[in-house]
Amino acid sequence: MVSLKPLADCPPNAAFFDAYYAAQDGRPVQISNAICVFQKHAGDIMQDVSLVVRIVSTVCNYDYIIDREFKHSGSIKLGVGLTGILGIKGTSYTHVDEIKEDDAFGTLLVDNSIKWKECRSYGELET
Repeated sequence: MVSLKPLADCPPNAAFFDAYYAAQDGRPVQISNAICVFQKHAGDIMQDVSLVVRIVSTVCNYDYIIDREFKHSGSIKLGVGLTGILGIKGTSYTHVDEIKEDDAFGTLLVDNSIKWKECRSYGELET
């Protein structure tokens, strides 16, 4: 987790909270402004407001913005936003037009840039 910047990472109505993690020797390490909580409005047409809890996690050169959106209906929407430069793998292609239709997706990005997992009701795990 990283510290969030007011008005850059979260809207003006956000409340910020500190987070702690255990260092290698077991001591607690504080990260100030690691979590922000704010209300998100659906817009002028739909009068729907949800509560968003946001953290940013850094892995290598990627920043993952993770939003947990709690809706009035009781549902929870999980959103992950990627920032930074995705890992690019070397290929024999010199131009995008050379990529065949069979290889159109995932050809230029490193495998497993992000992987989604969905938990089902009886403990099943689907990837």
